[in-house]
Amino acid sequence: MGKDEGSRDRRDRFRPRRPPVDENTRKIISDAETLLSGSMEPHTLKNLNPEQRKIVQHYFMRTQEYLVKTYREEDSVFLKIYPAGQLRRFAEQKAQEVLLKGDNEALPHMGSFERFIVHDYLKDRNGIHTESQGEGDGRHILISPIFGRTLKKARRKFSR
Repeated sequence: MGKDEGSRDRRDRFRPRRPPVDENTRKIISDAETLLSGSMEPHTLKNLNPEQRKIVQHYFMRTQEYLVKTYREEDSVFLKIYPAGQLRRFAEQKAQEVLLKGDNEALPHMGSFERFIVHDYLKDRNGIHTESQGEGDGRHILISPIFGRTLKKARRKFSR
């Protein structure tokens, strides 16, 4: 069985085709990247058609730097892009400070998904405990050091 010139290779049949990206969608992506760079606040994109939502979501989900969630509000659908990488780096920095100082550290208020990202990132860290505190818009994360037997033994060993 020969291969026709117009036919696709067998591997290509199962490879998803990327839709062409129009100039308007490129501008939306570029503007969102500009707003998200160096920020810990999520960026909301409204009034996108389904094709644009798909393209934008695929673009930002290709790395672990961003997380994208789709929300529905009455008749409209919108995307929220969360700078997960920035949040993780900030949480890591604060966790290091807590371990060095030995004092509690309260993070600024965050939305529920942002708090989830921080809790999920720090859940396996030894020596610290995270807890959400506050009500409503003032809800935030408190990072506390854990002083257990092993830390007390280590302190005694180094003080001799």
